[in-house]
Formats: sequence, C-alpha cells, structure tokens
Amino acid sequence: MYNYNNPSNWSWSKAFDEVERTIRKAELEQQIINHLHDYKAEGKFFELSKSQQEDHYEILSQIL
Repeated sequence: MYNYNNPSNWSWSKAFDEVERTIRKAELEQQIINHLHDYKAEGKFFELSKSQQEDHYEILSQIL
C-alpha cells in the first residue's frame, strides 16, 4: 500500500525540507541548553543523569 509519509516516497524538495527542519530543531535545542546553563562547558546539564538528560531533550522536543 502506498504511504505518502514514507520517506522513500518523498520528493527531493520534501526530503531536503525535512532535513532542514531537523537541523534547525537540533540547533535550537543546543542553543536552549547552552543558554539554560550559562554557556559553560561544565554546566548543570552534564551533572544530570543520563535519564534526566533524555527527559530534558524530550521536553524540548515537545516544545519545539
């Protein structure tokens, strides 16, 4: 059955738009994390457990 949302059925234009959207989202997530932790390499984010970091990303994903 044909599924329009299947990436293998996308046009090049739609595929590039999706890549651009994903990159923009990743950049925004990184900027937000950097801002929340005062742009310090040793910010609080790195003190969080792995599951807490994943929760942090999940919340950002829902917001963006």
